[in-house]
Amino acid sequence: MPYEVNLLSKENIKKPLAMLMMLTFVSSLLIIMFGFSQSDFYATFPFYTLAFVSYLFLVFNRNHSLYTLLGLGVLVRVCLIFCFPNLSDDIYRFYWDGKLILAGYNPYGILPTEALNYHIGGLSKDIFDQLNSPNYYTIYPPINQVYFAFGAIADDIHGFSFIMKVLVLCTEMMGLFFIIKLLDIAELSRKYSLLYFMNPLVIIEGIGNLHFEVAMIAFLAGGLYFLFTQKHTYGSLFLAVSIGIKLLPLMLLPYFLFQLKGKERVLFFSFLVTFSFIIFLPMASGIAFGTFLGSVDLYFRKFEFNASFYYVLRWIGYQFSGYNLIKYIGPILGLVVVFINVNKARTLTSYSLASFMKYALFGWTLYLLFSTTVHPWYVISLLFFTLFLNVRYTMLWSYLIFMTYVNYSGLVYSENYWFVFFEYLILGLFMINEYKASQSTLT
Repeated sequence: MPYEVNLLSKENIKKPLAMLMMLTFVSSLLIIMFGFSQSDFYATFPFYTLAFVSYLFLVFNRNHSLYTLLGLGVLVRVCLIFCFPNLSDDIYRFYWDGKLILAGYNPYGILPTEALNYHIGGLSKDIFDQLNSPNYYTIYPPINQVYFAFGAIADDIHGFSFIMKVLVLCTEMMGLFFIIKLLDIAELSRKYSLLYFMNPLVIIEGIGNLHFEVAMIAFLAGGLYFLFTQKHTYGSLFLAVSIGIKLLPLMLLPYFLFQLKGKERVLFFSFLVTFSFIIFLPMASGIAFGTFLGSVDLYFRKFEFNASFYYVLRWIGYQFSGYNLIKYIGPILGLVVVFINVNKARTLTSYSLASFMKYALFGWTLYLLFSTTVHPWYVISLLFFTLFLNVRYTMLWSYLIFMTYVNYSGLVYSENYWFVFFEYLILGLFMINEYKASQSTLT
């Protein structure tokens, strides 16, 4: 009969299933960001799981249009512009620094406890009470402070959140453009961009919670595009801006130091130093530079969160000394990472985008595994590097690391080491299996 429908046909199943996955993806992320707070881990994690499963279905299904899914990623981000960050309290320090700048104060030279006495507009006791580090100088580099200053034009922190999210969304769209251009250079499918752009962790921690890894990656992608198309001036500018957002891209410089040759190396580093000097001028005074370096030093010597090898070394240190040796172990692990990265860059024999991505993924992974502090948004960078490589442990990590929000689920913050153990056990087993699989294909 002409009007009969075969409900079991593949086509009749695929389309409704695809629509269901898209709806699940969008609704799960919106429910997490609009419906819950940082302490609601056991309510948010099931929705994060739904978002992640639907994400995997959508990005690995060949029948979906690239631009349909990119549009879906943009749609979610636009919706989240209107959501105040609910899984992180970092926004309060962003707002605090921005208001200081607009009031004519250098945020690197004044503690929140001191600024509270100056009665600066917008910096109330209520905001101060929300700061997670009121006794420390700011650790955010100058480009971040530019974003903060623009956002602080708003009268209150909710308006600040809206402006900041618009700026971050614009930056992410620029980054997406360069990611696609890089995939073209590498002769890879543009659909690989979905692995990053649609990842729930990238969306939640980027536009959702306003963590600036997504902005850092956007400028890093631009810098790499220009560098690997022989436009070293623009490449050094974008890379300098990326460093001005997060200092971590400094880890990648040994690659260019050893792989660029002659005039190209001189040109690149000359412009990079020049642009970096201009960007970091707000820290030119001895006090501001000293307080910033002091905050960075405290990061390695004091802060602990979701670590792996460090926690093992800390336990060993306890057995011998009876107290926490973080002030020694943290800097030593950092130096070990620097030494290994420099040595690896020195021994590489080819200069290409693929070679760089392998180097960056290795060095960044090593840094996170040796770090004393690994917040969920730190994994975002690894997702970017693996777009160009046949490696997928970073996707698994982007799911597992969300479990660290369990630490905020009690009345008082407390790190749940069982979840940390489970996270790194599963991740480690997957990494070993993936490495063995790659070796077997080579042989």
